[in-house]
Amino acid sequence: MLPNPESLSNELLAAQCIMPRLVPRDYAVNPELQKEISELIQRGIGGFCVFQGEADPTALLLHQLQLKSEIPLLFSADYEHGLPMRLEGGTDMPHAMSMMQAHDPDATKRAAGYIAKEAKTIGVYWNFAPVCDINTDTNNPIINIRAFAESPEQAEAHITAFIHGTQSAGVMACAKHFPGHGNTSTDSHSALPLIDCSLEELKSREFLPFKTAIDAGVRSIMIGHLAIPVLDASGVPASLSRIIMHDLLREEWNYTGIIVTDALDMHAISKTYSSAEATIACLQAGATIALVPDNAIEALNGVIEYVNTHPEFRAVLIDNVKRIFAEKEWCGLREKPQLHPPLDSTVMEEHAMHALDMAKKGLRVHDPKSLLPIPETASFAAFAVLGDDSEETLAKGISLFRVMAQSLEQECDLGFINKDITKEEAEEFAETIKDVDTVILGLLMKPQSYKGTIGINPEIAQAIEILTKEKKTIAFLLGSPYLHSSVHADAYVCAFSDALPSIAAAALTLSGRSFGKEWNSADAGNFHPESV
Repeated sequence: MLPNPESLSNELLAAQCIMPRLVPRDYAVNPELQKEISELIQRGIGGFCVFQGEADPTALLLHQLQLKSEIPLLFSADYEHGLPMRLEGGTDMPHAMSMMQAHDPDATKRAAGYIAKEAKTIGVYWNFAPVCDINTDTNNPIINIRAFAESPEQAEAHITAFIHGTQSAGVMACAKHFPGHGNTSTDSHSALPLIDCSLEELKSREFLPFKTAIDAGVRSIMIGHLAIPVLDASGVPASLSRIIMHDLLREEWNYTGIIVTDALDMHAISKTYSSAEATIACLQAGATIALVPDNAIEALNGVIEYVNTHPEFRAVLIDNVKRIFAEKEWCGLREKPQLHPPLDSTVMEEHAMHALDMAKKGLRVHDPKSLLPIPETASFAAFAVLGDDSEETLAKGISLFRVMAQSLEQECDLGFINKDITKEEAEEFAETIKDVDTVILGLLMKPQSYKGTIGINPEIAQAIEILTKEKKTIAFLLGSPYLHSSVHADAYVCAFSDALPSIAAAALTLSGRSFGKEWNSADAGNFHPESV
């Protein structure tokens, strides 16, 4: 049974309003982190935001932490396209933009429900999704394919579907990043983006998906680290702005659910504010929960000290905790949850088949020379073009090659290209493949925090030019759809996602086991066939 918030001490009230980071992979090997997490639980922390780890050990860890806590913990995570966004395990669904391109909101609802079911199985009852930003800036380095679309009209049905699918499974959905992170070329992980547009533009574009989410009954809204002068001329981030959180969202829009900040350890905040300052400021401004302060202990101590010296602030914390406890009850966390058994293989196979089906329907193809499917007599070479050097991206390239090998009879040369490739290395590759008919480029580039760009650097561009000279070229856009303007090819296969089913769907076009509709200017990606 959850206690009456009015009976709680100032320390417990403050602790319930803070949600620190929990990285199961680090926790398993770091005694100091284990000690810190135990201290936070002992002091009454409200829950944790879960990051990297493996699914089954994470489920066991979350259950063990629940047993240590007097008040049931609320665990959250970013599972926008499934558990694999943060964990090893679970079903990788296509990204939001690919879901929209399938033009089937019912399929989006099913996908969201499957994600929620898997999340709940490991003990996560709050999914920070859907992304409600409209990707109007094609140079946006952090939203991109995470958004459903480039216009509210295309996005709204899928936003509603995702919320209903998530919450019908007993998991809280979260509309993010209010008031809208799509119209900027700055990543808020690295710096504070400025949204410099008129109030009329906000009302006709950025605001609409969030109003759709509220109408759909979304149980939480995440506030972005965005400076929006037309809303708050002071220049403070929306996540610390009383005008935006309290005056606009609470008073004008009458939103009564949870308001959570984006992660407070992002540089848009942490470069300017200490953990205590940021946490106090966001709670004063109207946030219900301060998410992932850089130093959780410092943040908690700061809020306790502030409420002890400003007794009137206790009423704000009580109001927040009432909302938090209402959501814990809604999630079934009045009592500590039991450890869920893993989903059986039949259920997981159903989830995987749905993911592949959506990915196939989300494909768009521009193939005016009818290069696809590749004839059995054709010879080809394939290169995975990596946007970063992470093991995850390398594994996606290997997955691309594996699907190609399983679906095609002919042998082919395979290789990886990254930002470190030299002209001499590219020329050596070109000599190796001088006799092949066709070059396939798997462009694995998607939005990533702290990277600052999603484009192709000069070294990669030079290598692609050398490798594709006088060759038929097929480009798989496995991530950002906007890269078609940076890579000349005879055919484009756009997956709007680098999720594993999207990679598989794209690769299967080589053998004709997957097709995709014609890619045109009505689709996402700003693609205009006449300009190619």
